[in-house]
Amino acid sequence: DAAMTRLLCAISALALLGKPAMAADPVKIPFNVVEEAFKTAECTAGLKDEERTDVGDLVGLLKLVEFPCWHATYQSGSILFAVNPAAPERARLLRFQIWSANGLVWTYSLTEPDYDPLTRKLSSFHKGRAGGDCGAIGEWKWVNGDFRLTGYWYKDNCDGKPFDDSKSWRVYPMPR
Repeated sequence: DAAMTRLLCAISALALLGKPAMAADPVKIPFNVVEEAFKTAECTAGLKDEERTDVGDLVGLLKLVEFPCWHATYQSGSILFAVNPAAPERARLLRFQIWSANGLVWTYSLTEPDYDPLTRKLSSFHKGRAGGDCGAIGEWKWVNGDFRLTGYWYKDNCDGKPFDDSKSWRVYPMPR
């Protein structure tokens, strides 16, 4: 009987070890909601009616869900939704402030977005060319139901010298 108990414990332990890590449940945003967002954001990527695994938790029940919006030779862009999985028909297409020569403007798609659910920070790096020596870097933080721009760096001179988020390229907020 003791041998049988040890055997059952060993089988249970193996079963637990063999279980895959719990993955986020896919979120199915209705096709008409995604289709309308693709039009609003002027996306050019192929649109499929499919479930998406969320990128991370925002706050409360809200999840951040990403859809590819456009593709280029060496980078791509996405649109993002804030969605409560219990009410996917009410998914909200997010928009983001970015810096331009005309000041701050709004956009719906971000290049290569990266979200950290622990800090609720989102970042994006749009390369001006493949080498990444020019372009734009943006950072946003989830605050009161939206992503707020916290930093923006811009380098238009593709000179072969490194481009990063140092003070020399910061355009928002302006360095002091």
